[in-house]
Amino acid sequence: MRERLRDATKPDLLPSLYDRNPDATAAARRARGLQVVPLDQIVGTTRHPTQNTADFLPLPILRGRNWEARWRRILRAVEHLEVLPAIDLVQVGDEYYVADGHNRVAAALRNRAAAIDADVTELVLPRVEEEIGHQHTHEAPDAHTLLLGADEVRSAVAGRPSRTAERRLRVDEMRREELAGDEPSEVEPPADEPPADEPT
Repeated sequence: MRERLRDATKPDLLPSLYDRNPDATAAARRARGLQVVPLDQIVGTTRHPTQNTADFLPLPILRGRNWEARWRRILRAVEHLEVLPAIDLVQVGDEYYVADGHNRVAAALRNRAAAIDADVTELVLPRVEEEIGHQHTHEAPDAHTLLLGADEVRSAVAGRPSRTAERRLRVDEMRREELAGDEPSEVEPPADEPPADEPT
């Protein structure tokens, strides 16, 4: 009975990004800039361990006098429709985690707002990158969804087209010739690729 009472009084905790995605520490980061993010897609915090309850407010033990004063100022600003600084969010897929601005999210939820201004940084988890890379190995050479990899970056630095760009140019040329009613000409392999009959 004591355990049940203790669980009943225990607040629901806001999920932590690193509990849900342990490999997030090794993820690539991409700045996405300022966006308007729906509040129902903000699902957790980047704090680990979490220091917030499910309503994005601090744990009760952390709600001191300084916090209370700041919380009242935020509520007044929201009620008077004042513009608050954008919060900082980390995006993983379709979900967002608060890096800075937990109180502003809590105030927006309390006032039944639909969305909030945020400066977004996207995390691309290693397993997501592997799935995308595996998928691309089975795509046709003219697929326009290939991610830029190390070869493309080195080619760009050297000032020459990458293999992906050369393939796209060749395919586009073949399509133009087909539309014009001509047979596509045989395509020579690029200089940095050996002919098909030579060992690699």
